Amino acid sequence: MASLARTNPAAARRLACLALAFALAAPAAAQESRIVVGQSIALTGGVGEHGQAVAAGARAYLDGVNAAGGIGGRRVTVVTRDDAGDATRAAGNTRELIERDGVVAMFGGLEGGPCVATLKEASERGVPLVACMAGSPEMREPFNRWSFPVRAAHLDEFDRLLEVAKTYGFARVAFVHADSDTGRKHLANVRRLAGGRGIEVVPIVMAAGATPASYADAIGAAKVDAVFNHGSYASYVAIIQAARRRGIAPMFMAVNSGAAQAARALGPEGRGLVFTQVVPFPWAVAIPLVKEYRQALARYAPGTEPSFSSLEGYVSAKVLVAGLRAAGGDVTRGGIQRAMEGLGTVDLGGMLVRYRPGAHTGSTFVDTVIVASDGRFSR
Repeated sequence: MASLARTNPAAARRLACLALAFALAAPAAAQESRIVVGQSIALTGGVGEHGQAVAAGARAYLDGVNAAGGIGGRRVTVVTRDDAGDATRAAGNTRELIERDGVVAMFGGLEGGPCVATLKEASERGVPLVACMAGSPEMREPFNRWSFPVRAAHLDEFDRLLEVAKTYGFARVAFVHADSDTGRKHLANVRRLAGGRGIEVVPIVMAAGATPASYADAIGAAKVDAVFNHGSYASYVAIIQAARRRGIAPMFMAVNSGAAQAARALGPEGRGLVFTQVVPFPWAVAIPLVKEYRQALARYAPGTEPSFSSLEGYVSAKVLVAGLRAAGGDVTRGGIQRAMEGLGTVDLGGMLVRYRPGAHTGSTFVDTVIVASDGRFSR
């Protein structure tokens, strides 16, 4: 090049421009061969084990899709950032994934705070958020055209837990909730649902600086028949352990997040704990979705134990891919939004999700399971 520059400067300039054009075109060509999706999810921190299992289930599905040729010949690539369950980190991750990495959609994520933060950043930038795994009201209310939840709302889970309480003849329950706008919305919904069943609700507010022992004492003083929660399973496990040590023994119930991880952490103290679940029983292979999931784990994630967490990740990835396929040749942010909204009712193999303009319902599936003496789940 140096020799050419001395003998023919014009040719050297043309060659340099051509080289620059090739250099700029290479990343663009690589991007064109892939569909790049962003994910901010907790892989460390209090819910990190749950997040790792969710991510493993999603990978098992996407690995199968890519092995079969991807979508229109393009591989689906998920660029993942760890937010450790922190909403501020989730917001920063989302901005970076959209603005620097140029993702066409955001996918997955855990817990109300991070999911709500991700939705805010994504919707402000016109990017669809598919299957953020939180039951928070904000994922559906007010309606947001960029939000496509998959799992059932916590409202549906609370309704199921209160029905369990009514079946046992319980008249007084405690509800453990965060000292936040979301927590107060959940409390209002729980009181409304409980009132229709003649059940009194005692709020146990998780305030800054309080200890698991103080919450356990509040539960004991409330003299309730049952307790259930919203929020981090790690915090709730600590409260249950503190209550057990004090001989406080209402029926403990919980929403789905991190059920296997919570049962493992509690050990024998988890016996009798009732969980809601927002995906089918991962060991019920008679259900087509579960059979397909188990086969995918065996092929693409050998050694991975089936769990509610990884099945939810698998289900979430399946919905994402349904939207990407429906987008056809328009795999852009707007194209994916329109395709997701036009999916209608989709049978995933024994579990339905529903989307239409003005109503991104997702799933309403809720089941209950109980922790047995050996830490396993039964229905």
